[in-house]
Formats: sequence, C-alpha cells, structure tokens
Amino acid sequence: MRGKKVPANPIPEQKYQRFKYKLEELSIEYPERNLMLFYLGVATGYRIQDIIDLTIGEIKEALEDEEFIIQEKKQYRQYLKIIANNPMSKKKPPEKRNHPIKPKLKKLLKEYIKGKDKSDYAFASKKNNKENEHIEEKSFSNILSKVGKALDLKNISGHSLRKTYVHRLWQEKHDLEYIRKAIGHKNIETTKKYLGIDDGIKDDAAEITDDKL
Repeated sequence: MRGKKVPANPIPEQKYQRFKYKLEELSIEYPERNLMLFYLGVATGYRIQDIIDLTIGEIKEALEDEEFIIQEKKQYRQYLKIIANNPMSKKKPPEKRNHPIKPKLKKLLKEYIKGKDKSDYAFASKKNNKENEHIEEKSFSNILSKVGKALDLKNISGHSLRKTYVHRLWQEKHDLEYIRKAIGHKNIETTKKYLGIDDGIKDDAAEITDDKL
C-alpha cells in the first residue's frame, strides 16, 4: 500500500560486527561520534531523539550515578497533547526511563568524553558553520540507512538500534513481559509488534492452510 510507513528492521546479529566497521568507514567526518551514538542506542534501547541532545555534563552525571535517567520525548509529547486537549485532566507526566550503565558501555563513554567540556553537546555537528549544535535525528538515521544499503540490509534507520536492543533481549529471554518492562512499553501488544510475533503467526497459519490445498 502506497504511503504506508515501513517499520525499521533490527541489525542482524551475523552482520553486527561488519555493520560497526562499515559505519566507521563511511563516517568520514565524525567516526567516533557516530560509533558512540550507535553503541548507546543498541546498549540502552533509547530512541535516537532521546540521546542526540545529551551534553558531556549529562553523560558525566550518568556515569557517576551508573545509570541514565531520561524523559522519553515521544511519551512526553503525547502527554502534553492530552493536557492541551483536556486542561482539566489529572493525568500525570510519564515517568522517566532509567537504564543502568554496565562496564563495557561505561568504558566506552569514559573514553569518549575525556577532555571535553561539560557544556558541549556529546554528539556535536556542524550546522551553519557552527560547532555548538547536535546532530539531527534524521541525519544520523540517514547515515545508518547508508550503512545498511552498503551491506544489503533493508529498512535500516535510527530506530533499528532500538529494534536491535529488543530483539537481542528476545533471543536471550523469550519473555515478553521482561522485554516490555526493559523497553518501557505500556502494553504487551506494542512489544509483540516490535518483535513481529503476530506477523510470524499469520505467516505460519498461511503456510499450514496453504499446504492443505
């Protein structure tokens, strides 16, 4: 169907290492930035929009606390929309999502922020010849898409990092409720949609009935 948004795919485990190498190779200007943003996305499951504007100071504070505590923008925008449409609503703001920082990610982050000013954006980008802007979500998504095409992977975008996070948990745990809580989904149906479980069931059902024709 035309106009239908195609969902992002996770990065296949068998191509994960090659994906990292290709990302570094195609990142002519900012290889360290792009790799760190990539690592942060697949390690925490935060959306790109929630981490591109982190400052060096915020990452330092997170390292001291040994966890990120981030207000996810998508849920907060939905909350503001509800309040705007119903000013008398007593709905509370969505809780911030926290994610512990484990040893490998901690080491990568410490190396990345070394010698940088707290007020600087951690994932800076030149914009109108200025160095004090952060990379835009679409720009980073386009970079990942370019890497995906180079490796013959379809539908790779910024959201692929979150999808990769979810699929890795599924491969290890096969526990929908565990994954729902880890990623911060409100209901299990969203988690199932992320994993394509219902699509798999429909395809399997079609195979069964097709075999009996």
